[in-house]
Amino acid sequence: MPETKLKSLHMGKSVEDLQKYYNIGESIKGRKAKALCNSADKLLSEATKHRLSGDEEMSYVNYMKYLTIVTMVQGLEEYKKEKAYFNHLLGKHNVSLALDMAEKLAGSLQQRYKLMNEQQKIEAEQLAQEEREAKEELKRKQVKLEGPSEDTNLVNGTPGASDISISSRQLYSLLQENETNILILDSRPAPSYDESHMTIGNCINVPEGIVKPGISAAALERVLPPESRLSWSQRKDADLIVLLDWFTSEKSHQPGTNLYTLKNILIRWDPGIIYKSAPLILEGGYEDWLLTYPMHTTCSQVKVPAHPGLPDLDDLLEGVEYPSLVESAEPVVDRTSKPHFVRKGSLLADNVSTMRLTPLDNVSEGHQRVISSSTDRTKSSVRPGVDRGAKAVALQTYEERSQEVTKLLLARELENKSQEPEDSNKVKAQNEQEILRISKEKEAEEERVRLLQDREEELLLDITKLEERQQIEEAEKQLLKDQLEKYRQSEEEAAEKAESQKEDDTKTPAERQRMRDAEKARKLEEEKQKEKERDKQEHEKGTYYTQLRGGDMSSSTSVMKRSHSSPNIAQMMDDVDVGVKNKVPQFDRTIKPLQKPQPSEIKAARQRNFSPVWGNVGRGLTGLKNLGNSCYMNSIIQCINHTTPLAFYFCGGDYREDVNHHNDSTQGEVAEEVAAVVRALWSGQFRSIACRDLKSVVGQHRKQFQGYEQQDSHEFLTILMDWLHEDLNKRSRKLPLRETNNENLSLADQAWNKFRRCNESLIRSLFYGQQRSTVRCCKCHEESVTYEAFSDLSLPLPSSSNKCSLVVSF
Repeated sequence: MPETKLKSLHMGKSVEDLQKYYNIGESIKGRKAKALCNSADKLLSEATKHRLSGDEEMSYVNYMKYLTIVTMVQGLEEYKKEKAYFNHLLGKHNVSLALDMAEKLAGSLQQRYKLMNEQQKIEAEQLAQEEREAKEELKRKQVKLEGPSEDTNLVNGTPGASDISISSRQLYSLLQENETNILILDSRPAPSYDESHMTIGNCINVPEGIVKPGISAAALERVLPPESRLSWSQRKDADLIVLLDWFTSEKSHQPGTNLYTLKNILIRWDPGIIYKSAPLILEGGYEDWLLTYPMHTTCSQVKVPAHPGLPDLDDLLEGVEYPSLVESAEPVVDRTSKPHFVRKGSLLADNVSTMRLTPLDNVSEGHQRVISSSTDRTKSSVRPGVDRGAKAVALQTYEERSQEVTKLLLARELENKSQEPEDSNKVKAQNEQEILRISKEKEAEEERVRLLQDREEELLLDITKLEERQQIEEAEKQLLKDQLEKYRQSEEEAAEKAESQKEDDTKTPAERQRMRDAEKARKLEEEKQKEKERDKQEHEKGTYYTQLRGGDMSSSTSVMKRSHSSPNIAQMMDDVDVGVKNKVPQFDRTIKPLQKPQPSEIKAARQRNFSPVWGNVGRGLTGLKNLGNSCYMNSIIQCINHTTPLAFYFCGGDYREDVNHHNDSTQGEVAEEVAAVVRALWSGQFRSIACRDLKSVVGQHRKQFQGYEQQDSHEFLTILMDWLHEDLNKRSRKLPLRETNNENLSLADQAWNKFRRCNESLIRSLFYGQQRSTVRCCKCHEESVTYEAFSDLSLPLPSSSNKCSLVVSF
């Protein structure tokens, strides 16, 4: 198995720094021992996982958390009572294994922390040494120089920081951080940009030809290349804008230049745009970037054009003529080849014009002219005249040119030297940025670890809650199973009872009549046997028997011809038999009582969809679930449920004798459903139920209650009480009013008795009353009095006090 690669240290600088991560004693204080054992098992798994992945710090922290929890569990009273059980949960060898691994990881981490601290110390010393050496080298180079140039700004011996330019190294460092939004405007001509441009950062081309003084930023955007317009329109979101061309630097950034005009457009002619910082010039332009970071360009072999501000050094050196310091030998003059006479002044003028040096800008041109004149003289075979006086002029010109070249070389050397402190500052700034980046990463890692620790604690707490909830649910599940078994048994008994009742109800009237006749015959036969026994006993008391002549009394075939008893019992028995056989009983059908219909248990015993939440609560304390907006119905049902006479009436089953299934309104369905709900509320078996069947029945008879919209409670109460009264009304049909003697009764009693003859139910007895309406004529003062029954009465609440009583106030 290959060795696991260790992850870098990220949680601290010593083992002591890790202590804050596994001090969890206060956060888990008060938890149960079983929950702590489950959490310890998970922590042990996490510690093993981190150890195998090479993260020794997280593994050590999780092992220490595990040992902390184990120590806390061993101090609880639950552990002392059931030590074997909790030791089994924790594991026999897990504690010793965790202790060994924690000690091993602590030793390894101590060595790694020691090496890390030593390495950081060495790196810091090396960095300081490099800075000191760089400063010393800079001082030595500055001593060798004659002095800084006049246009170099020195502050305490080092170049001052610029606020209008940025070097290529600084720009590259910012681009590498990816934290700063930088927009780079390349103002070189379009062909130069297409040939080679930067590949890092957001770089667009603003061609040199379209940048003109006085033009606004909006007008400039309209003439930009299409691929540059999107980035240009987002310039206000850039944290930094960098301008560049081929050569421009801070020194050459003067009015009239292309970059100066572009910067002026961004600063002064861009209304409505507020930049986060002033645009900066790339020091040295694209030439410097090309020399510093050629790998971040599209083409690093591009030809850089000539610098417009400086002459070409090679051309300058080519234009310098070096006179011969050694006198040549006296030439032998051939007088025969002497040319025509030439005036001395003319020849001198020609020589002087030949030796005169052109300005620096036209060195190459002058050089060509000198070569051309020399070639012409050779071709014409004219021997030049030597003017010794021109030698001094040439030497003076040479010295002047030599001084210019020396000055130019010195200026370049000073420029290079001035950049060395800047490079040192760049190195220092980069080191500081690196240290800052490392510190930020460390803070971010600490924050991540803290968040992980908080999340772990939250998960432990959630696990504990889930375990407790699971225990409660298991207990409730067992209770529900028991109650379901009881309910199933009761349902089976009710079904058997309903089935037997149904069988009794389905028997035909003929069979019932036959059974009644058989029962009557059996009773008559018993009476006949009893009568015979009684007569036999009386006859034995006053009679005797003798042997008949010529006959055998024991003969079974003989028939008694005479009797010595008085009176003749046989004759009497025959008369009795004939009388019994010939007598037809008479029945008075008028005195037959009315057959009372047997209550039907089919509807009461059917299965209903209460959707109950099982649980033992007090009788009458079961709640009602809200079906959408059915709170109006639940409130009225609870009021009916806590009306004591109605509760006894429905729970005791007395309502079954009064249910009228033949009324024209609801056929007794509403009363059956209300009774089923009240019995469920008083069963004490449910925490809450849903009145789905009652709501369905109510919606069938009144469509406004079918949906789930909110309704008026008072309106529902009025309709429900009318339905209950009709379903439980004992007067199934309206009886004709009989004339009675009501002379001794008042008009109110007469009206009330008239109402009672047609309405007889418990709802009427409990909730109905009588109101008197009097209408008086204002002219004749005659009064008209009417009496009406009512079931609800609206009364205003008194505003004089916070408390009121129906008895006191009304």
